[in-house]
Amino acid sequence: MSTSLLSHAFGLTDQQYLKTEYKEGTVIFHIRTKDSKLRCSNCGSRNVIKKGTVERLFRTLPIGLKPVYLFAHIQRLHCNDCGLIRQERLSYADEKKAIPVELANAL
Repeated sequence: MSTSLLSHAFGLTDQQYLKTEYKEGTVIFHIRTKDSKLRCSNCGSRNVIKKGTVERLFRTLPIGLKPVYLFAHIQRLHCNDCGLIRQERLSYADEKKAIPVELANAL
């Protein structure tokens, strides 16, 4: 159900659903990019190696009266073609706007 909701309601076809949390009246979907969709954010190469994750929380459209958040597990990638280590680029997010994870833990 949640994979279909992420795809059809939010347009997140390149994301893998991990789990759903319900905290104090909010819905939090945990997601990460499918391995087959990972690319270097600098040169676009698929020749990358995972080097850990960074977590960010994004507010999205509510479901009914419930606030909804996407908790993204963002991959750090080493590109074998250009040699850089960068975070993956997210198609659904502005690179500079997110709720700090410390606030997410307070939810």
